[in-house]
Amino acid sequence: MNVVAAGVLVAVFGAVMLRQVLGRGPPVWVAFGIGAVATVGLEVLSPIGAFAALVAATPVILFLFALFVFARALERAGAIDHLARWLLGRAPSPRDLPAVLFVGFGVASAFLLNDALVLLGVPLLLGVARRLRVAATPLLLTLAFAVSVGSVATPFGNPQNLLIASASGLSDPVATFLRYLLVPTAINLALGAWYLRRVFAARLAEAAGATVGTPEPRVPFWPRGGWTARLASHPALAIFPVTLGVIVGTSLLAPIDARFALPSWMVALGGAVLVLALSAQRGPIVRRVNGTVLLLFVGLFVVVAGAVAGGVVPALEGIFPIPAPGATPGALGAIVLTSLLGPQLVSNVPWVALQIPVLAHLGYGGSTPLAWMALAGASTLAGNVTLLGAASNLIVAEVAEKDGSPVRLGEFVRYALPLAAMTTAVLFVTLWLGW
Repeated sequence: MNVVAAGVLVAVFGAVMLRQVLGRGPPVWVAFGIGAVATVGLEVLSPIGAFAALVAATPVILFLFALFVFARALERAGAIDHLARWLLGRAPSPRDLPAVLFVGFGVASAFLLNDALVLLGVPLLLGVARRLRVAATPLLLTLAFAVSVGSVATPFGNPQNLLIASASGLSDPVATFLRYLLVPTAINLALGAWYLRRVFAARLAEAAGATVGTPEPRVPFWPRGGWTARLASHPALAIFPVTLGVIVGTSLLAPIDARFALPSWMVALGGAVLVLALSAQRGPIVRRVNGTVLLLFVGLFVVVAGAVAGGVVPALEGIFPIPAPGATPGALGAIVLTSLLGPQLVSNVPWVALQIPVLAHLGYGGSTPLAWMALAGASTLAGNVTLLGAASNLIVAEVAEKDGSPVRLGEFVRYALPLAAMTTAVLFVTLWLGW
């Protein structure tokens, strides 16, 4: 094992951990950027090797860029705010808000990148809490839990799923995710809605001073009238659902007819480019794209490629032993357990980036979809163990603290652990049964 490669990896991930625990140090994307420069500068990876890593990262980065464009365009169109008000209007009383929000944001996170969704959701829920005169913490925790559970179902629900879809060797990732993860996600959304209503209902009702009464006026899901002008001003309202339909449709039809085999990232990028071409607000949309997340992935791919080239990744197999393909229950259990605990050290996206070459080295590939679905599902549900398990949690905590409504680690873990235990058990059982 290359000691320099190991040192770079430890330094980068150590900086990430310190940032998450102490709130000090360089931003995560800066840490990975410095790590990438060090990987090449210290000759852990040649410039050609770094270039190859960036070529491999291109589909993921372009897919992320496309999703950010859609999210920002929908935000400017008022679609996210309207969806939130529609969801709030479904709650018969304040005590029902957690269940309604959990299911609503959970479903939305399967189609909109969860990091982008929480950036939009936190300010909305802070405003709701002020209007209802209730504590914001239960609503913010509900949001954080929802996007971790709901984003499991699709390759475009979160960054780690995108990594798995692009690097696992799966020939039809969208169909594979839906085949194995849609059922456990649906069960977990129902289970989580029941659990959160149970633990937060009395607290919200008491704070609101009532147990009945609609907290938000009901609005129709489809606004009435004005659609011609609305679509002309905000073409993303039509292009986004069409793009999603094409991605899902081509994925389902590709095994039947190879002519439908279109890479999902190309379809998403085409839709995003069309939005920018037709929108008069393309400048504000592009400026609001989260460029630091894209830079994080650039650095991440180079650092992980250096760890693979330096023999660090094979050495990890001895620390977190995973059986070779074949012993399905044991392998599934090992992957689920390590994927649940590992992200608590470095967050789920870096953990998945490290685990992909580990599993590939052990012989997992396109013919072993259950292993990849276990990695995707458990690493995403790891966000419901501690605040450190997912970048989306840190976004919630950071934005909430700036508003004066901090989310404390102890309170997060108190409500998160039971939910994580239930949802992980559902994931393991359904994968084991092959549902």
